[in-house]
Amino acid sequence: MKLFSFCIIGLCLFLSLNSCKDPSFTDDILLLNGDNFNVTYTDNFVIKAITENDTLLQAQNLTQNLLGSTDDSRFGKLYASFYNNFRLLSNNVNLGSGLLIDSCYITYGVVSSYGPLTNPINIIVYELSEALENPKTYLTDRSFAVKLPQIATVPVTYSGARSIDIKLENSFGQSLLNQSGGANFANNDAFQSFFKGVYVTTNSSSAGNGILNLDLIGGGSKLTLYYHASGDTVKKYEIPINDLCTRVNHYHKSSTSSAAQLASNLPMIGGDDKVFLQGLTSFRSKVLIENLDTFTNVAVNKAELWVFPIINSSADTTFKLPATIYASRINDNANDVQLLDFLSGTMAGDRDTTNIGGIIVPVYKINLTRYAQSVINHEFNNNGLRLYVFPTNITTERVVLGGGSNLNFPMKFKLITTKTN
Repeated sequence: MKLFSFCIIGLCLFLSLNSCKDPSFTDDILLLNGDNFNVTYTDNFVIKAITENDTLLQAQNLTQNLLGSTDDSRFGKLYASFYNNFRLLSNNVNLGSGLLIDSCYITYGVVSSYGPLTNPINIIVYELSEALENPKTYLTDRSFAVKLPQIATVPVTYSGARSIDIKLENSFGQSLLNQSGGANFANNDAFQSFFKGVYVTTNSSSAGNGILNLDLIGGGSKLTLYYHASGDTVKKYEIPINDLCTRVNHYHKSSTSSAAQLASNLPMIGGDDKVFLQGLTSFRSKVLIENLDTFTNVAVNKAELWVFPIINSSADTTFKLPATIYASRINDNANDVQLLDFLSGTMAGDRDTTNIGGIIVPVYKINLTRYAQSVINHEFNNNGLRLYVFPTNITTERVVLGGGSNLNFPMKFKLITTKTN
């Protein structure tokens, strides 16, 4: 009797410790005993994956604005630039008369950087001749008309500072000072009609090796005029960028002969052995998990797509791996639909590591549990998925992934199901 009681206590303890845990994967085995719990583990799916050119995305008023360029033998050249305007904080601004400019700078706050940035960023600034409208939807290929010549051509070497300063031509600063006390400084509407903003870009004839992520509305970004009147000391006047200002990101790539561009021209027949993902609306991957919709009478306990970076060129170590890969499903119109798996508090495709043959390698484990159940239930057609670096419209990061047919690092779809009858 006592032995029986100990057995009951032990069973209850086991159930209490395990009943609330999600089923999970180790590197090569299922943690649950399928024979005892009517659970099946499957990972022998045929996966087809190809590279696609990404589509244009929203570009206005994002949390970050990017500036710089990269030149990568696998992905080609990528350029990031932006447009922004400025805002008067008070009406009827009068700094005095007979003012002379000493110097003029734009300051932008830096959030982070991508790439080694050992080469200077050759920055070019133009004054806009076309207004930035707000609110309005602009895409990442939108261009605005500018005045010639440029108002700055400055090489900037970045060494980890929290901001960058771009020196503008004194003639431009003087043209602003000349409005002091006049109609163009009467209010913000008049000011933005006179000075529509700037286009900040890089020299496209010489790609660099890094891109800066800038915060234009974090409090440190501004246009500063240093000036003096005859016989007076030097003063300064600051015109800030705030959340009421319009910011528009602009990206373009030159990747005609790159491996990524060549791969994007291939049709999905047997799938490629590798696929290319790059942010700033450059490259994405289409992935089809075949035969997933042939399962019947099962409940999905856990489903993950494992994708492995391929690191075999100097560029793969020069440019860091993305932190997160995002997945969306493809509907019958070939458009993206957000997955329910990605609506939780944590992203479903964060970078992790695993052990293959005694070697620790990076892997992205993309949670697709609800997606798999929906496909099995025929809630929508199995048109496949798209993979992106996240968030693709402000992330410069890039990665080469093993495709479904890769010999060493193939994509794997791992599925745990329970029979429902």
